Amino acid sequence: MRAKRKRKNKNRKRNILLIILICLVVTILFSLNHQLKMKLRDIAVYKCRNNATEMINKAIQNTLNDSDYTYDDLVEINKNSENEITSVSCTTSKINSLKTDISDEINNGFENQDKNGFSIAVGTISGINLFSGVGPEIKVHFEKEGSVKTDIRSSFSSAGINQTLHRIYIEVCSDIVAVAASGTYRSKVKTEYLLAETVIVGEIPERYASIS
Repeated sequence: MRAKRKRKNKNRKRNILLIILICLVVTILFSLNHQLKMKLRDIAVYKCRNNATEMINKAIQNTLNDSDYTYDDLVEINKNSENEITSVSCTTSKINSLKTDISDEINNGFENQDKNGFSIAVGTISGINLFSGVGPEIKVHFEKEGSVKTDIRSSFSSAGINQTLHRIYIEVCSDIVAVAASGTYRSKVKTEYLLAETVIVGEIPERYASIS
């Protein structure tokens, strides 16, 4: 009886240890799977943001190449009878037209992009340099979510005695979604592109030195 009881206790301890071991393995696998998914998310979002930014900049450049917009088309510099600068203001109609053209070109870029996207090797997700680029590949691509937002801003800086460098930028913001087999990951893309610049000769009154 005593030997039988010992065997039962031994089997019970073995079963308990086996259960603990299984729980430990499941916990490790769950944690590892979570870490890999987070690593995939970070890599996918990073690459998608870079690709989207590159595509947006290319769309802006294409729009500028196809148009004849110059600094003088976008900005009006007014002077008084003594040839002093009284105001620097934007040409609203031209600015709005350019923003529309750029937005349309960016939307076309999102719609016509290669839906095959790019691939991330499983070895790269592991974070181990030795395995980088090794193993099965996971396909990832990005899509636009919502509308593209554009805004015009400008900056004034000294360019010498009685000279001011005026630059006009367009700021583009867009929400994107990185799509992978493991799920979708949302992110934002924000980029700034120089549209035009010139050196203005003459003192610019501070209250007029703005683009609205």
